[in-house]
Amino acid sequence: MLKLTLLLFILWLPALFTGLEDAGNFYDWRHQLIMLTGILGTGYMGIASLLAVRFEWAEKLVKGLDKSYAMHKKLGMGAAVTLTAHWLLIKSAKWLIAAGWIAKRVHHHHIVEGINWHSLAKDTGEYAFYILLVFVLISLMSLISYRQFKSIHKLGGLLMIAAVFHSLLLLDWHMPSFAIDAVVIMICVAGVVGALLSLSGKIGRRKKVPGLLVSAEPLAADGGEKQIVRFVVQLNAPIQYREGQFCYLDFHDGESPHPFSVLNYDPQNNRLEFAVKDLGDYTHKMVQFLKTGQAVTVEGGYGHFQIPAADHQVWIGAGIGIVPFISRLYWLNRQAGQQSKPELVHLFYCFRSEREAFFAQEIKRLTARLDYIQMHLFDAEQGALLSASDITGKMSGKSFNVSFCGPDLFGRQLAKSLQQWGLPPAAFQRELFKMR
Repeated sequence: MLKLTLLLFILWLPALFTGLEDAGNFYDWRHQLIMLTGILGTGYMGIASLLAVRFEWAEKLVKGLDKSYAMHKKLGMGAAVTLTAHWLLIKSAKWLIAAGWIAKRVHHHHIVEGINWHSLAKDTGEYAFYILLVFVLISLMSLISYRQFKSIHKLGGLLMIAAVFHSLLLLDWHMPSFAIDAVVIMICVAGVVGALLSLSGKIGRRKKVPGLLVSAEPLAADGGEKQIVRFVVQLNAPIQYREGQFCYLDFHDGESPHPFSVLNYDPQNNRLEFAVKDLGDYTHKMVQFLKTGQAVTVEGGYGHFQIPAADHQVWIGAGIGIVPFISRLYWLNRQAGQQSKPELVHLFYCFRSEREAFFAQEIKRLTARLDYIQMHLFDAEQGALLSASDITGKMSGKSFNVSFCGPDLFGRQLAKSLQQWGLPPAAFQRELFKMR
């Protein structure tokens, strides 16, 4: 986002330097700042619209769909801030004139025959701005369900089209603005493409494969309430998938597709296995009521949570965050002897209590043939809380990479602590996995 901001700012500067008739003139400065804030707002919206389409090349560019969604959210917030400044600058002249601080500027109006496109563009931009503010507030405050959020989020496509109409009619079309105008046009085209794909429901269509739920096993701690459901989907065709990725699942139950990490993918038999924890309204329904025989559409795989090829690696799976690492273990077992292996991997499995260590035995079985992987269990109920010193102590001064999947706060605290021990920020990778 910073690079985009700097690019648009630098390209705007020639228009600034040639567009100021008088350095002390309020109206000249106001006009140029209106143009800058409008360009930034349109730029943020256009790139956010493009990222929402889930293009594979865009996902690779930002290192995963989870990072893409995080950037999409930041761009949406940035658009709201810059367009608020844009609106305030537009209204500022009227307010300052009413306060008697500046004199009204004399305009030479031309009679417009037919549709006044300039005025229509202004009105469209203003009303779209008001809707955008409400739209962003609803998205940030999580005031509605995920299904409602996904439905209302399509409104972003219409706002993008309105922003393009407003921007292209009100840009300064003269030679000093040629570079910034050209970039804005390209961003507008990309934004409209994203908007149309979203409004037509074609996002991810090429990655969708129908399937059938053939197994569903609920898991509970010592006969208590069901906490996790483990299920298998038989696909009608293969999918493009790499270990550690996730897929969107649509059970055709009126809910929007939800993303879940894949526990195991058997490419020979086209079978996908998942483990989902009861963490909210939708996952609660899945854990309690998921039954075999249900039709399901799978879209994926997505994500860039692949283990880097380093000699010394640390894997940290907290709670249900262990799932992508199990996917990696299954893949390593299938690839045994076919690829180079790291010198040493320390796998830390963190859970609240031994009763909830649902995957411990499975991990032991999978690592039995992988002698370079050492598993460490951390039981919070027994006071075993993973810290940076636990990790650095195991690594004995060696340089290493960390792959983490688990609660956001835990991940941020651990990354900060490890960086204080000297771990480079780029050596700590984690999946954000927050889709709203």
